[in-house]
Formats: sequence, structure tokens, C-alpha cells
Amino acid sequence: MGDLTMDFLRLMLMAAMLLTSLQGQAADAATAPAPTTHEVEFLRSADKACTDCHKEQSEGMHGKHGQATNPNNLAPVTCTNCHGQPSPQHREGVKDVMRFSDSVNNKQSTERYPIAEQNGVCMSCHEPKPLREALWAHDVHATKLTCTSCHQLHPAREPMVAIPEKSRIKLCVDCHSKQHQAKAGNQTASLGKEAP
Repeated sequence: MGDLTMDFLRLMLMAAMLLTSLQGQAADAATAPAPTTHEVEFLRSADKACTDCHKEQSEGMHGKHGQATNPNNLAPVTCTNCHGQPSPQHREGVKDVMRFSDSVNNKQSTERYPIAEQNGVCMSCHEPKPLREALWAHDVHATKLTCTSCHQLHPAREPMVAIPEKSRIKLCVDCHSKQHQAKAGNQTASLGKEAP
């Protein structure tokens, strides 16, 4: 029985040593840093395909859009965020990307891209509540004018930001005066009379 007891004790000792060794390895694995994963960094600008042809934007976007983060994907704002993905035929002149225009002065563009569609692109990032709080006119004009009727998209400095109150009132008066003059001209023409 002595040999059997010794064999049993040896077996138990080996099991205890193996268990201790496995516990030590598990503890080392828990404290070891996780293996790092490789992050891909884009070396080429996301807008390069656009700026190869649109040379006036070769420096990329300026101002707020050039430094902004798209709230939908937390990446920098790119041309395609606002203008959409062009088709392969775009280089041959197919007009398949969103064009923003002044809806008052450029009727041709707004027929192709309705006001709601143009403003919808802006509203995908710009929330209505902060716009309303910044200026009540955002609500009033949102369905009748494109955002680009008042705002520029690519300038180094947006002229509407921090505009003095008197200048803002002048913009309202100037635009509405033109509307009233056009309306009066149309009414006179339809009556066949001269304007008073």
C-alpha cells in the first residue's frame, strides 16, 4: 500500500502544481495589455476626387464647415456629406449631385432641386431648435427660401455670423422691398396699366 499511497500523493502534488501554474498564467493574462489593433489612417483627402476638377475648392472648405465634425458620423465634413455621391458619369457633365443656390435669384436650379430638398441637406446637421433660438426668421423662411439665400457655404468667414442688428434689419427690408416691387409690377402688367 505504500507505493500506491506514494503514487497518489505524487499525482496530487502534480495536480496542485499544474493548477497553481494555470492560475498564474491566467493572472498574467489578465494584467497583460490587450493586443493593439491597427487603425487605418487615410492619407488622401476624402475630397480629392472633387477638388481635382473643382479647382476653386482645391484648398478644401473654409470657415465653419471646413473645421466642423459631421454629427451623423463624427468624422470631418466632406464634399459628399452635403452634395452627395456623384455617379461615374459626373465627370462627363451629368448633373447628379446636390447644387445649392439662391432660390430668389436662380429659378433654374431650384426647379431641379426643390427648396425642401436643399434645406433638408442642411437640416441633416443643423437642428431646427438652435436655429430658431438664433433668429426667428429661420422658421419663417425655411419653407420658402433656401438656406443659401442668406448663407454662404464655403467662405472663410460667413457674413451672416455676428451681423449687427441694423444690418440684419436692412437685409429684411431690402429683400421684402424687392418682393413688393415685383408683386406690384406683376399686378400692373396683368391690368395693363402703368404703376402709380
